[in-house]
Amino acid sequence: MSAALRRRLRFGLAAWRSVASRLPARPHGPFAPDVPSSLTEAECRLLAELAREGEALEVGSWFGRSTIALGSTARAVHAVDWHRGDGHTGPLGTLHPFLRNLARYGVRDRVVVHVGRIEDVAPALRDGRFDLVFVDGYHTADAVRRDVDLVLRTVRDGGKLAFHDFGRPEYGVSEVVRELGADPQVVDTIAVVEVTPEMKRRWSELRGDAAT
Repeated sequence: MSAALRRRLRFGLAAWRSVASRLPARPHGPFAPDVPSSLTEAECRLLAELAREGEALEVGSWFGRSTIALGSTARAVHAVDWHRGDGHTGPLGTLHPFLRNLARYGVRDRVVVHVGRIEDVAPALRDGRFDLVFVDGYHTADAVRRDVDLVLRTVRDGGKLAFHDFGRPEYGVSEVVRELGADPQVVDTIAVVEVTPEMKRRWSELRGDAAT
């Protein structure tokens, strides 16, 4: 397939997704089945349960299906995405359909939208703020490690750190989860680990050694 054809197909797909965000929400099920996403229904249920009555941070929102799942039960969700795509999703502008999708599914009032990269947003987030952090950004091992560097301190002790696309060999998520040194709960391709002071200490030492 030529590069020009790929660009045309990507543009057409982006246009359809933008149009779809203007349609009424589907009445069956709370987890936005018409919002583009690779999340399964089981993964959406898991995110909703992990976020219940708590405060969540999401790194990577795309068109908002995971945000809607989190927002369906959370007290508040901080959603971080620059909404310009990446090497895995393609250069898609997703902000406006993302906002429309949140409104269609009734969670906009519980979502704090941060338009930017996590490295720019994370310094403003206080330590131990979140009950759950869901990492679903760029999926190379180095990018996932960077995300953990930035967000691990923001998870309260006893809170949860969840990763999407665990177990997929083309991505580096599994490698980083193993480095955290905890046995994950796995549902489809989401891996969840409990954050402890020992994990934070271990990660700090590991990353400090890697930098030397």
